Amino acid sequence: MISNSTTSVRRFPARSAVLLLAGGLTLLLVAGGCGLGNPYPPGSYERGQYFVEKENFAEAVLALESFVRHNPTDSLAAQAQFTKATATMKMKEYPLAAVEFQILRKDYPTSPLVEDAYFQEGVAYYRQVGRVQRDITGALDARRHFRDFLARYPDSKFSEEVNGYLTDISDLVVEKRLRQCKVFRQLHRPEAVALTLDTVLTNEPQSRLLDRVLAERGKIAEKLDDPAGARTAYGRLVQQFPDSPYADAARAALNDLPETAAETSS
Repeated sequence: MISNSTTSVRRFPARSAVLLLAGGLTLLLVAGGCGLGNPYPPGSYERGQYFVEKENFAEAVLALESFVRHNPTDSLAAQAQFTKATATMKMKEYPLAAVEFQILRKDYPTSPLVEDAYFQEGVAYYRQVGRVQRDITGALDARRHFRDFLARYPDSKFSEEVNGYLTDISDLVVEKRLRQCKVFRQLHRPEAVALTLDTVLTNEPQSRLLDRVLAERGKIAEKLDDPAGARTAYGRLVQQFPDSPYADAARAALNDLPETAAETSS
């Protein structure tokens, strides 16, 4: 009996040690898991910023929303609103992001972040634009916004980027109009083609596609038996875009065009 009792006494501490060790490991794992979470308290700006740094943008938006709602006059409120808006942009929720930037401009008009918010609002509009086959209303909205931005901040640090966006938007508009011209050609409406191209040449001087537009305008003028119009379009193409892939064809067309009445009289 003594031997059995001794054996029993010896086994009990061994099982206890195992249990204690397992419990300790569990506590370590739990503690480690907590360390992987957000260490900052709910309702704090730091909590939202932590989520941003971890690229957990959905949680960041919720945390920053809570901070701004409960601390609208805090010195960090405008920054929190801006960070919330940019986190929304990261989620590709562009219409909502535009609204968030608007809120900053409205609620914190004296903040040094207003200019940045105005610029980013335009970027949000631009990123809503779909493919050229779709409606380009969003592109036109973005253009109006960017033009207004340049009027308000003519010396802005974002001026170069804004002009780049404006050029991209102009290209998008021109591509859309060229697609319309293709349809007009299929419908045998050359006058509509000419009118559309003239509108592009007047309204889209910033586009990178003007050489193509001028080449198309020269061709349609020839089709309409308008050598003067063709000469004007081809001549402008050669003069303004001498290295264009359309320039050689324009030069050849100019040589083949009949002289206008004015040229003959001179």
